[in-house]
Amino acid sequence: MGALLWDSGALLELFLNASVTLLVFALIARISLSQPGLLLLSLLFCFVSSWRLVSVLYIDISGPIASEQLERSIGPGLASVPLAACQILVLLMLLVSFHPQRLKALAAASNFRMPNFLPSGRLDLFNLAFWIVLLFEVALWIEMLSRGSIPIVGKIERLDYSRQFGGFLHGRLMDWGPMLAFQLGLLFAAPVLRGARFDHRFGALFGGLMVYLLFVGHRFSSFFLYFSFFIMPLGCILLGRSKAAAFDHSAFFRMLRALWLPVAGLGALVLGALTYSYAVVRGGESGLLQAKLTQRLLVQQGEMWWMTYERVFLHGDWNARLAFIKLFLDPFNPNRNSTMQLLMELGLPIERTHDLIDSGIAYAGGWPEVLFELGGPVNGFLLTAISAIIFSEFLFLLMRCVVEERYATCFFLTPILYAVEINLASGMMNSFIQLTFMIKLGVAIFVYVLEDRWRARLMASISPGADQATVFEKEVTP
Repeated sequence: MGALLWDSGALLELFLNASVTLLVFALIARISLSQPGLLLLSLLFCFVSSWRLVSVLYIDISGPIASEQLERSIGPGLASVPLAACQILVLLMLLVSFHPQRLKALAAASNFRMPNFLPSGRLDLFNLAFWIVLLFEVALWIEMLSRGSIPIVGKIERLDYSRQFGGFLHGRLMDWGPMLAFQLGLLFAAPVLRGARFDHRFGALFGGLMVYLLFVGHRFSSFFLYFSFFIMPLGCILLGRSKAAAFDHSAFFRMLRALWLPVAGLGALVLGALTYSYAVVRGGESGLLQAKLTQRLLVQQGEMWWMTYERVFLHGDWNARLAFIKLFLDPFNPNRNSTMQLLMELGLPIERTHDLIDSGIAYAGGWPEVLFELGGPVNGFLLTAISAIIFSEFLFLLMRCVVEERYATCFFLTPILYAVEINLASGMMNSFIQLTFMIKLGVAIFVYVLEDRWRARLMASISPGADQATVFEKEVTP
């Protein structure tokens, strides 16, 4: 009888874990099929959340499992259920923010394109941006080669290279790389808004960055992070203009399909980087390759959430005051993500945690763990809902700025975008209270208002008697 009850309990856990996991993937599939632009815009969240959910499901079903990083066993349990609930909140909020009726209203209000009303002979910002980024990339390569250490040749880990050999420009790329990738994606895709084709120069510049990352020892996470930021403007255009009568869907998707070769090349680059990392850089561990990959792919992505689930949901052990202090007032290293520092201190011996942080190592996860460490098993869901609203509404604002060609606003919104995206990927919250973030936010608001007034004056300067249909025809003609 005891065995039968145990089997019944195990089957119930399996059913619940599998059901919520399938529900998350069903929502992502629904977004992919009905609004592919939204998938491109939120690809980073969808991918990271899917990976983490699969990892937690593996721990729930296969546990107890030895965690190499935590040096203890974790699982089994029902940790997939609250994690999936948090992810479902975000996905549902994305569907609400990007409701078709709202997109139709945006398309109707965005009939006029600014470049059609600007005087000819103005400075070509696209050419200027191309030459600036090209010079930066050339200088990056010169800096790396002049230092005499090429990580891919010398079998140097990326963190070791950045700490011991990386120069000034390399450091700036590590700080601002995803934001640069977003700007390159915007400049690559923006001509479509005027009926032209993609500007492949900026695609080539992005490819150059990917090759550089390969040479300095980066692996999948960096490639995917840069790629997800690069394609966000494509998602913005597909979402914001798809409801406009003049938008040629077939032409847009033909141009996307024409990119299969460089995308395949990027995939081969990532695969090569992964193979080289595990088979060459870590060649001494080749006998443990399968165990390493299992830990990396199926355990490490979900282990920190499982620790929070055990601590908060099973044992009712959370301390909001301590979490707040460690997050915002007294983190071990205030210059890095305080969320993961808190979670590692809660799950590991303090001395070992601090040694890892000093070495530049941080474990995967952070969101929604930090919200439940602050709010407990009930209010944590409320905090999750608030973060979902902020995330989805900010993405809608960004999409509107892209399709309305508010390039100045998009430029200054990019650091805010990075902070919002990284918050849902790693739970980083201390960046929001930094003075530099407050300044960036204030500047972005100021530029938005300034650009809005400039656009209003420009529109008002158009002759009231002008035929709107003629103007609109001019707008959509290549």
